[in-house]
Amino acid sequence: MRFEGVAAGLANVEYRPLTSPAVGRLLYELALDPGTEEVLELGFANGTSTAYLAAALEEKGSGHLTTIDRPTALERHPNIEELLERLGLRAWVTPLVASSYNWTLMRLLEQRTADAATQPYIDLCFIDGAHSWETDGFAFLLVDRLLQPGGWIVFDDVRWTYAASPSLHGSPEVAAMPEEERVEQQVRKVVDLLVRTTPDYQVCLLGNLALAFKGEPDEPQFQNLPAIASAFLRESTHSLARAHN
Repeated sequence: MRFEGVAAGLANVEYRPLTSPAVGRLLYELALDPGTEEVLELGFANGTSTAYLAAALEEKGSGHLTTIDRPTALERHPNIEELLERLGLRAWVTPLVASSYNWTLMRLLEQRTADAATQPYIDLCFIDGAHSWETDGFAFLLVDRLLQPGGWIVFDDVRWTYAASPSLHGSPEVAAMPEEERVEQQVRKVVDLLVRTTPDYQVCLLGNLALAFKGEPDEPQFQNLPAIASAFLRESTHSLARAHN
């Protein structure tokens, strides 16, 4: 399914998507690459970003997406199953529910590890879940074991904080946090202190996203980044123009 088709389909659903068309365009372009076959998503919520990723797989006719979230995500309206069925993309996706996506990542590591060696297989991972140092810092370390050389990790909400979250800032859990935890951009700390300091990762900040490429800057996949970034920026401009019309 072409990007315009999935974007139009999502626009016809009555809900507030948590993934913008601009971010959806970037994910779509990365998943559309012929070398991207195994895709992993941590945090699916309603399934909006899932739909963009799955649409790219359907468009090229190959690939598979595994996406993980808590059981409460299925209580959303629409939920991921309803959204994917409506768009005709369900066959490309395996949704998993677990109390922690890190626990599921541990199971995936078990499946891919033998004789003290892990066989990586993931080509693209989108991390848009807990937004916390504890959860997503560990998630990066686990995903890194599963990510193939030449693969991408996309972190959403690098500027997000608990203090500024409309849905969480007033919760008892956030109120009980130390001030520095409430105001810290925790995903940004994961990117700066863990990803950038891991050998062979190239990091690019793009809006509220961080793109991490596992490889050298002269590799063809990384050389495609300007075109992918341009598509993201064009869609951002189009979305802004539509919002003002």
